[in-house]
Amino acid sequence: MEHYEDAVLCIEIYHSRRTWVKAQEFLVLGRQTLTELRDNICCATDQVMQKAGKHNPSGYILIEDVFCNDLRDPSAIDYSKPIFDWLRNSKDDALEKWECIISGELQQKQKALLGDPTISRLPHFKAVDMHKTRFCDLQFRLGAGYLYCHQGDCRHTIVIRDMRLFHPEDVGDRAAYPILTFQLKSRVQKCCVCKIYRATKVTVDDKWAPENPCYFCDNCYFLLHYSEDGSLLYKEFSVYDYHHE
Repeated sequence: MEHYEDAVLCIEIYHSRRTWVKAQEFLVLGRQTLTELRDNICCATDQVMQKAGKHNPSGYILIEDVFCNDLRDPSAIDYSKPIFDWLRNSKDDALEKWECIISGELQQKQKALLGDPTISRLPHFKAVDMHKTRFCDLQFRLGAGYLYCHQGDCRHTIVIRDMRLFHPEDVGDRAAYPILTFQLKSRVQKCCVCKIYRATKVTVDDKWAPENPCYFCDNCYFLLHYSEDGSLLYKEFSVYDYHHE
């Protein structure tokens, strides 16, 4: 198919913790697979887990009632399976939670008090392979919030903000897509001691640290916590590698 017959989607990825903050924005072709987008999503959780040797290749994108599971890696886990098991084994609980989601908690309480003949139904959820699924294969609503889940429980909202036909002014090379059009600037956390260099360590419940948690550059961390012979001066604290968001 010629590019001019393809659709171009503008897709926003939001921060996992600061959920109101847009982290990235891409232009994606409608005939691209969801894994082509996933492979370009940048999240600090992936970097932390890779450095710790605990990277999990599993993940899914939930669009409307379709769980798109990334099972390319042989060690990947189907994250949607326990959800389907819960839906199958706890139908009443699942229906109650679904009604709260679509109508709000207040309306649900009013329904319990006053009664409501309307019977809600759960969507007919299904699962597909992410690497075999293209955006043009899915039904979606522009501006709606969808879910990207990875590394166990790291969640991002995905919004398909806009959709249009490909036109001559677009980048013609399909291999260039997804095209990154926005990247949230990293926040630089400086060392709490010298206030000059970037932090590389963060300690918690550290009795000699000026703050809790406390951020250190490598030099200040070792000066405070180690003797000249390289032995640790005290152990009553927790320390982690710090990755700038």
